[in-house]
Amino acid sequence: MKETLVKTVDVVCGALIRNGKVMIARRVSDVSGGWYEFPGGKVESGETGPEALKREWQEELGMEITDIQWLADGEDRQPDGLIRLRCYTCTSTQDPELRVHDDMVWTTPDHIYDWHFFESDRHLVEALKRRMEGDALHRQTGQQGNAGQ
Repeated sequence: MKETLVKTVDVVCGALIRNGKVMIARRVSDVSGGWYEFPGGKVESGETGPEALKREWQEELGMEITDIQWLADGEDRQPDGLIRLRCYTCTSTQDPELRVHDDMVWTTPDHIYDWHFFESDRHLVEALKRRMEGDALHRQTGQQGNAGQ
């Protein structure tokens, strides 16, 4: 019996969080055209995930990103292979330049599906919600703990 090899592509994406909202961007025209996403792209040979994410954000959005932290992993089976996706959170003080996107939105994770967003990324959105809720709770308890000092 002949074994079929499945093409696997490693992809990274980044959730830029600012002031309690996350940035999503809409692809112009390709297979993903018209859909909103966490920006990113393919990992090139020899790159780590964070290195690939920095490169992709510089190429696609003209942004330097920092504080890159792993968020979640996922897989998306396509007819021609498997996409392994690693999502990170990141920060930046710069504003994006839309180079391969035609729209950019700041939204809360609860409202991300108000936009034409990939349903296959739902687990990433759920992980992001948990992270942002945890960060907000941490900030709130930290402020309460320092209130009497």
